[in-house]
Amino acid sequence: MAHSEELTRREFVGSSLIPAFAGAGISAAPGASPAAESPSSKMAQSTTIFSFDDVSIPYKQNLKLTLHQPHKHPNNPVLARGKEGEPDSYRAQFYGSIIRENDTFRMWYIAIDHEAIQSVANRTAYKGCMAAYAESDDGIHWVKPELGLVEYRGSKQNNLVLIDPPDVTGLTLVILHEPDDPDPDRRYKMMHQIRWEEAPAYGWTTSVPLFSADGFRWTLHTPGPPENYAISTHNMPLPPEHTEQMGLYRWDGTYYLTGQQLSPWVHLPDGTPCGRVMTSFHSHDFVNWSHAKSFAYMRDGYVSKPQAHGKESHSPASIWNRGNVLLGLHGLWEGSENVADRRMPLGLLISNDGIKFREPIIDAVFVPAGEDGEWDQRGLITGQGFEQVGDETYIWYGTWDLSATGDTDTYGGVGLLTMRRDGFGSLSPLLAEPPSQFVTLPLSVPANGEVVVNADRLSPNATLRVEILDEREVPLPALAGENSASVETSGVQVPVRWPRGQIADIAGRNVRARVHFEGPQRDNIRFYAMYLNAN
Repeated sequence: MAHSEELTRREFVGSSLIPAFAGAGISAAPGASPAAESPSSKMAQSTTIFSFDDVSIPYKQNLKLTLHQPHKHPNNPVLARGKEGEPDSYRAQFYGSIIRENDTFRMWYIAIDHEAIQSVANRTAYKGCMAAYAESDDGIHWVKPELGLVEYRGSKQNNLVLIDPPDVTGLTLVILHEPDDPDPDRRYKMMHQIRWEEAPAYGWTTSVPLFSADGFRWTLHTPGPPENYAISTHNMPLPPEHTEQMGLYRWDGTYYLTGQQLSPWVHLPDGTPCGRVMTSFHSHDFVNWSHAKSFAYMRDGYVSKPQAHGKESHSPASIWNRGNVLLGLHGLWEGSENVADRRMPLGLLISNDGIKFREPIIDAVFVPAGEDGEWDQRGLITGQGFEQVGDETYIWYGTWDLSATGDTDTYGGVGLLTMRRDGFGSLSPLLAEPPSQFVTLPLSVPANGEVVVNADRLSPNATLRVEILDEREVPLPALAGENSASVETSGVQVPVRWPRGQIADIAGRNVRARVHFEGPQRDNIRFYAMYLNAN
């Protein structure tokens, strides 16, 4: 099991007062969608200021950023591939989604048997790659219920979900749950990657939308006549280009689908051909998708090389919509001419506008691939599965063995990563000499607002002093200076209290927070996140 490691970038900003940010402030949950966050998560409807978000925290003095790797669960894979004769006997592939509904974790994944993997190996199609379902009470122990919906090898006693038409098969699926959709038949939304009709034998894929009332029975919808299910260049939701999907989210009322493309379907801004980079398509109704796309992310330092030979962003990016910010995981493809030398750990991405993504620290490995002989050796993949469970963050992931050995014992399964709740990264003082502080972007204070801090190693000798400033960084007397709030208690959701007033007293105003790291043991402090909740 890989234990937590730390990756550090030094940051030092010498000025304590910097002119006010000229852009719009962050309002509480501007991009929030019930499709993207679990209603069980208290933080889902808050504004979250992560330590590694240099847009929300544009100004820092004498602080360094440390990224923290999660722990791999000792029982991994928590969902194993099936037994011989079952639909997922070769792989239980987490090119899928996990959604928490009340007390149940629901997983959709791709089941692949030996016949299906041969169809892929023979470059014929994705025939036999089947949409499957599992569920859990705790996110760790999973069952594959017999749904009785799809016949497989003469029996319906399996966990396959029903896809109409049944020939819509592909290697990835991603799902949103929107319980407030006025049409009950569309409260579950899926984008499914499939091979399209005029594509050469293998490789050229597109994505199609499906809807469901319960997550078990799915119906395809395309922009063309409903009776025409042939996915051709004349009836394709996405443009007639090769794209491999991964992340699905809704932001400010618009749906986005992230994925990877390579030339000739995408190029660098100056027109240079390229290998895998991240693009995204968008839709306002989930059926009609714009053929104009965004160039969402390219790895820093990328140099054009033949596909798979260089540093690429592979299968980018699964998305966690946190309301005012998006977090993403993607494959840090390390290419080589020698297939057995290729590796792919997972990296962390962040976006503040729903369109452009960036790395908090360039090429930092968030989840390392397993060592040879481990179930997740050499290459990792990421489905869309993120949840807050008590004081921890759960993230599910999959594996892609790049060893080219054909050893099926290393294939398939879904693993679990655990970490401190929102413990992706932390800020702490860089140099021993004070001061150490940061100032946020303007925040819109909601009615009955509350500020909550996620920090560790606090004590009376290591405190966070929190001040509230106006947009021009002028302290508000009742919430700053001698009336500042002092946080001395560690925890993932520690309320911030001011002696003379509270943040709720200034509801409707745009303000900034200034946070000081103070005390003789201030070097111990780890600041992970701050939340502005609407209670």
